Amino acid sequence: MANCIICHLGIIKDLDKYEACPNGHLVHYECLKEWLVHSSTCPLCQEKYADSVITKFKSFLEEREKEQNEIRKNELEQESIKQMEIVANQVAFLKFLETIENLIEIEEYEYALSRLEMHDEYPITNPKGQQILFLKGKINFLRGRFDLAINFLFKLVKTKFDFPDAFLLLGKSYEALGLKDKAQWAFERVK
Repeated sequence: MANCIICHLGIIKDLDKYEACPNGHLVHYECLKEWLVHSSTCPLCQEKYADSVITKFKSFLEEREKEQNEIRKNELEQESIKQMEIVANQVAFLKFLETIENLIEIEEYEYALSRLEMHDEYPITNPKGQQILFLKGKINFLRGRFDLAINFLFKLVKTKFDFPDAFLLLGKSYEALGLKDKAQWAFERVK
């Protein structure tokens, strides 16, 4: 009794269905069927199986290829949907920022702040969270709440040191409170 070179179980010649490579290495029919999905050569000697052997599995291999193509197609569709969601979220956020800027222009500071509070889910390490923090600082600066402006803007510049607009407003807020040395420090960091 010989052993299958794939699963290493015994092959009973009159009972089991099996095939052999050109060098006589035996393999169960079902084991070979799965093996041919990945390679058309013998797993032991790397000799290519005869076309007559491979033809026996043609319909199975075509069906498996069809399944794999369907899986790849579904994965590509899912990736495409994720990319569209990312773009849609970015567009929605930019539209939101535009709305906040419009509210600032018409001096609806309280309403703008309340809208910003609804979007506090972004961490300060996220660019969206940084933009929200900057707008909170800007609004508080414009409404004369320099202490709150300093609070928001300083949190921002501690995390994102290259935010010149934040340093500018931070410097002006310090200046408005009469803190000339701190204002100078902030102004020096405006690029």
